[in-house]
Amino acid sequence: MKRKVSVARALKEKNRLVGRIAALRQAIGRDNSHEKRIPRSIDVQAALGQAEDLKARLVAVKAAIAVANQDIVAKIVELAEVKSEIAWLKGLDVKEGVYEENSYSNKVIREYEVAISGSDVIRMVDALRRRAEWLQDELDEFNASAKVEIEVDE
Repeated sequence: MKRKVSVARALKEKNRLVGRIAALRQAIGRDNSHEKRIPRSIDVQAALGQAEDLKARLVAVKAAIAVANQDIVAKIVELAEVKSEIAWLKGLDVKEGVYEENSYSNKVIREYEVAISGSDVIRMVDALRRRAEWLQDELDEFNASAKVEIEVDE
């Protein structure tokens, strides 16, 4: 049955469909090839048909969400980029100072300097996290209020 639901509800339905498809595909993979004298635990062809039906519903739900998200796509993309930058900054090498290190079984003294310090990284990540939280709040508000029409199980 088709009905209008919030984008937030449609996202939950999308995730539910993804999970059901994954479970069916796992069962199909497990039972597709089996010892001939042992009966299959599922009807593989029927499960394949169910997975195809669910995939069609998933495509429709994703498409409806994409259409609804047209007005906020810039915020969605920006949030992804902010999260990516946070991950990059957290992995940035900020080693500085003098270190005794092994080099081909010899001890050597190396001095490191950074252009972006550890404290700079912390400050930048904090600012990016605040931006990400603001963007997520905007998206959550949109997802709660915007409506899409999708097929849902009652």
